[in-house]
Amino acid sequence: MLVPQALMGVATVALVHASARRLFTPWAALPAGAVMALTPVAVLMFRFNNPDALLVLLLTAAGYCVVRAQERGATRWLVLAGAAIGFAFLAKMMQAFLVLPGFALVYLVTAPVPVRRRIGGVAVGAGCSTPALRALS
Repeated sequence: MLVPQALMGVATVALVHASARRLFTPWAALPAGAVMALTPVAVLMFRFNNPDALLVLLLTAAGYCVVRAQERGATRWLVLAGAAIGFAFLAKMMQAFLVLPGFALVYLVTAPVPVRRRIGGVAVGAGCSTPALRALS
């Protein structure tokens, strides 16, 4: 039964398309989704029953949430990104945390809110990803 992995691949492509559409034009979002759908490693990854498919889906969802958060400086989107990264940690351990510095830097540099609120938002978002670490101890 590989239907869940195939659906995760479709959802990942949809999230890449939605993220690119928010950042660029709809015409730029189509090639972004197509590249995600046709990349050989992605095609292979979504064809087998392993946790990589869920990891990629959750990290792509976290990336979409960061894109939404940096548009208006909304902390709730950072909380959702932190939760997605926390669930990705449960799927594939420390590989999920590789994107944290990049996501935090993007928000800290580009969010249209005061610096104090940016730092607080990143702290809250990172705090939402740490319950996964506590669950293991």
